[in-house]
Amino acid sequence: MIFGEALSQIGFGFYNDFEAARVTTNLIESARGFRRSLGDIIPAGKPSGAEYIEKVSSGLIAAQYVRRWNQTVENSVLIAPAYTFLMNNQPATVQFWLDIGNLGWSERLYQPLTHPYVLSKRWVQGDKWTDEREVEVRREALYRLMTGLIRRCRGKIYLGLSQLSENGYESQGELLHAIQRMLRRLGKDQANDV
Repeated sequence: MIFGEALSQIGFGFYNDFEAARVTTNLIESARGFRRSLGDIIPAGKPSGAEYIEKVSSGLIAAQYVRRWNQTVENSVLIAPAYTFLMNNQPATVQFWLDIGNLGWSERLYQPLTHPYVLSKRWVQGDKWTDEREVEVRREALYRLMTGLIRRCRGKIYLGLSQLSENGYESQGELLHAIQRMLRRLGKDQANDV
């Protein structure tokens, strides 16, 4: 209402500036989502807007707000992280999986305020979170990610591999190892068929 009746009128900042209005709308929606999801956790007396700005500035939450991908655009390209693509729930004819040796394909984000498993309602009080469980959860999440991506591909998937990671070390990610295991199995099966 404030956009249409005030800020978009002559003499105000959003007059004929649709990009500024879009960016502001995205920021408001992102902050609203933050307030809804974490409103009860924010320290008493601290405005949720101030907490939101603090978390964005510290890099704890993303400053980017991704709107729903336009479903009606034909012959278009979407460049997005794998989970962002999955959340759109749209098929693609071709997918490019970049840097498949990167650890980011299987590692979850470590948030200092939350732990999605230990703090869930399903967590059994007294259980221990071990390295073995972390590895198991990573592999399961990677399997679900790969399955979701494959199911949303109508044509081909191209794999991109960098020999070295962003730190200059040899790529050793779990996705790369999973693909190598799959290729070895395929090679054995084809050799047995001959």
